[in-house]
Amino acid sequence: MTEIQIGRGKNARRAYSLDDVTIVPSRRTRDAEEVDLSWKIDAYRFGLPVVATGVDRSLTVDDAATISGLGALAMIDFETLWQASPDRAAAKDAIAAAKGEDGRVAVSMSPKRATELADHALAAEADLLVIRAGIVSAEHVSATSEPLNLKTFIRGLDVPVIVGGCASYNAALHLMRTGAAGVIVGVSRPELGIDIPLATALADARAARVRHLDETSVYCHLIAAGAFTDGVGVAKALAVGADAVLVDAEAVTASTSGQSVDQTLRRSMAACGYTDVKAFQKAEVVVR
Repeated sequence: MTEIQIGRGKNARRAYSLDDVTIVPSRRTRDAEEVDLSWKIDAYRFGLPVVATGVDRSLTVDDAATISGLGALAMIDFETLWQASPDRAAAKDAIAAAKGEDGRVAVSMSPKRATELADHALAAEADLLVIRAGIVSAEHVSATSEPLNLKTFIRGLDVPVIVGGCASYNAALHLMRTGAAGVIVGVSRPELGIDIPLATALADARAARVRHLDETSVYCHLIAAGAFTDGVGVAKALAVGADAVLVDAEAVTASTSGQSVDQTLRRSMAACGYTDVKAFQKAEVVVR
């Protein structure tokens, strides 16, 4: 791996954002109508490789129902939902409404409150649990409190768990070893001097996924977290190695130049000759 010498005492790797990467078409093209955008995590299959949540505001029950109807996975902030009405029956009704007729709903919570809220989320019949923060590690060290043991906690739950974010090979691998069904990749904390370009973070996590698969025969899904506003960024994230992307719910239905996220993604995969997400992950990419 090529390193750049910053100075005599420090080397660094060159990192790339999705804007630096472009997808190379293969030797064939496809009809866009023949492209399958579905993906599966644990026992659940979704028609669109998107996990939709609220960015500037919490995702409402009506928003979630709309997202579920489009085939994406809606993710509700359970901390906000519980704070508004700390009642299991009310939470169960809200999640049932968010699922719509035949949808699935994920609920998110911070690592600090996961022990407190997980049982309430399970009682409310959430389909997936997301333990999410700006940076999540498999090992948090504290001299003043007993930190959450993710490996013990996740393996004790009866629903699939997605955990993150992370942005390196080692961090992703250790999160995978907790038993998580999926890992969120993408960390941007510029106020702390931390802002890892997403293409490199995904490529590193992809390598960790290969090692984890070799060690355990368990495939751990990668969910890319970034500022996705259209299907172009989604297509690049999948080509680099993501299984799905975490986006603002409004981007799922919004259109750019007349194309929604799913339309743009479908056309990109068809133009490059791929009919499903797994195959598209093998696409050749180049750096500008």
